[in-house]
Amino acid sequence: MNAKPGLRSMCLLMGVALGTAAPGEADAAWRSVLYPTTWQPGYTNPGNSAQFLHDFSYAGYRARRAEPPVRMDAVIDVTAAPYYADRTGASDVTAVLQRAIDDAGARSGGAVVLLPAGTYKVSPPAGKNHALWLNKSNVVLRGHGATETFLYNAGTDMRARSVIRVAPQTSAVSWTPSSATSTAVTANLPTLTTRVPVASVSGFAVDQWIVIRADLTEALSQELGMGSDWTSLPGASFYRRITAVDATAKTLSIDIPLRLDMKTRDNARVYKVAAHLSEVGIENLAIGMRENSTPGTGGTDFSTPGTGAYEMHDASLIQLNHTVDGWVVNVKSYRPASNTRDIHMLSNGIDMLFTRNITVDACELNKPQYKGEGGNGYLYSIRGSDGLIKDSVAFGGRHNFDFRSTQATGNVLFNNRASNGDLVSDFHMHLSAANLMDNLTLHQEKFEAADRSPYGTTSHGVTTTQSVFWNTNGSQYRSGTTSIIRSQQYGQGYVIGVRGSATGVDLSTTTKTAPVDFAETASSGNLLSPQSLYVDQIQRRLGSTAEHEGNVLVYQAENIQPSQADDTSSTNIDAQAEKGSLRYHNTQAVGGKVTYVLYPRTIGAFQVKVRTKKNNARGQYQLDIDGAPQGTPQDEYSSGTVYAETDLGTVTFTTLEPKAFTFTVTGKNAASSAYNIAVDAIRLIRQ
Repeated sequence: MNAKPGLRSMCLLMGVALGTAAPGEADAAWRSVLYPTTWQPGYTNPGNSAQFLHDFSYAGYRARRAEPPVRMDAVIDVTAAPYYADRTGASDVTAVLQRAIDDAGARSGGAVVLLPAGTYKVSPPAGKNHALWLNKSNVVLRGHGATETFLYNAGTDMRARSVIRVAPQTSAVSWTPSSATSTAVTANLPTLTTRVPVASVSGFAVDQWIVIRADLTEALSQELGMGSDWTSLPGASFYRRITAVDATAKTLSIDIPLRLDMKTRDNARVYKVAAHLSEVGIENLAIGMRENSTPGTGGTDFSTPGTGAYEMHDASLIQLNHTVDGWVVNVKSYRPASNTRDIHMLSNGIDMLFTRNITVDACELNKPQYKGEGGNGYLYSIRGSDGLIKDSVAFGGRHNFDFRSTQATGNVLFNNRASNGDLVSDFHMHLSAANLMDNLTLHQEKFEAADRSPYGTTSHGVTTTQSVFWNTNGSQYRSGTTSIIRSQQYGQGYVIGVRGSATGVDLSTTTKTAPVDFAETASSGNLLSPQSLYVDQIQRRLGSTAEHEGNVLVYQAENIQPSQADDTSSTNIDAQAEKGSLRYHNTQAVGGKVTYVLYPRTIGAFQVKVRTKKNNARGQYQLDIDGAPQGTPQDEYSSGTVYAETDLGTVTFTTLEPKAFTFTVTGKNAASSAYNIAVDAIRLIRQ
């Protein structure tokens, strides 16, 4: 971890923005000096070798070599025999659903546990820290859509409990094992290491899972500027898979580079550990929690028994623990009918703890009740490595997005929207190194990567290093602020490209983080090439990607709630749909319509595309956006079933206010037997 050079600090303090467009070229496309067209992993700034960009392309399910599967091979319907789960919300079905989940886990190859449209009432059993527990690999919990299947948690004493817990049955998979035998690392490991020299390769094999770990010694704590404050913390740990064993050189090759350097001085070592859960998914449903009416919800009441805060402390919708290659797709929070206040959850949303390669896609988390101290009201909490949160929304949390441990490395936030947090989204504590915020939209929101030494029982200290803010979209400043990003990282940190109506960046420093972080913000992020660092790095490593570019916004129809109560629609599962589900507009006559409210995330001109499922029972529709016709009427009739994407022209958004997309049935083909419309996805491509 090298100190940043004084020259860079002096240039930025004088207002010199390095690596931006030359005078007279303000409207020209530009590239970061850290990311030329010839970039390869390990490339460093020619003017400062301490400055480089990690390869973030490993983030997400199976390190992006595949997409989360849409399994149709083995499905257990919880409303059918022998389960007959009540889907009216009238009776508690916790035991029934858990039985179905356990039965799925007992099958060879696992199964999908399907919750058809309806409301399912659950609550943690006495002595359990969860209502539902997915504890075997290859198990998927699936609904009919986040606007159709509702998981209602009726328990209000949820202290340290989750509605859904994903975790192994055994603790033998620990990243920080205290009793397992280790093998010493024989040489210092620099950042980006992929070959680890060890004292012995005996017992190690290709495809085996290992943990590479070092201690947070007095020397390392001092090196990080934290004095002796951090010596009680575990050191950095990396969960990796062996790709090669060299018995002659005594080295182990690993599948993902290290994100921090590790020294023999700090007892760097390798453990063999059991494999995590894998191929576990939660998809296409909504989760809500009954509000807590017990008095006592002050900021520090979480430690006082008998208070509402005590009962709500550290409650979460979903916690994933020691899980790899899993996913949470099309999951939303919702306000249960029982709640007198606009509350979706008691405290926390999705918590990823000691996980790797988890994809969280198209999720929306809103409005926790308790947002006090001690770790409450965190909507997306990241305490694992190489995870991907994409196309998701966070609204009204204490911290909307939050990195919370030394193990939080190599993660990517891609194309998400954070708004109206009580406090900022942030790197919260203990050096969560080398993470990427890519095309993040901030609306009345700010993201901080700062020195938080004054906070925490054990000082939160320097919170990150080598993390990147890439092409951030500032929609609107938080009240009383003039910046959307505060980058104050240990060693090196990067702010590359900003766009939108709020583009201020705070590069102030402390003695632990000086000199100032690297920033290229003088030219508009609208002209930054590539628009998405994450997507470009995937393409460089793998040659192709199913990921869309940073200038494309995708809205899955099954995950959008119609805005009018009388808009009749339903969702269903279909393996040919983009995310395995789609939405039907159920109408029997001309004039039937459904309106969706979408958030464009950025202003400007967009090409509008709609993907639908055509067949011989479809009608014709006209799309309106905020009351204005968009494109021409479309005929959805086809003699056979086919998915098709239609270009409906361009639309210009001058504000980031919600936009009403209305599909109105205008007629049907003479050969068609019905008027229904089946929408899979709406795609907006920024021009």
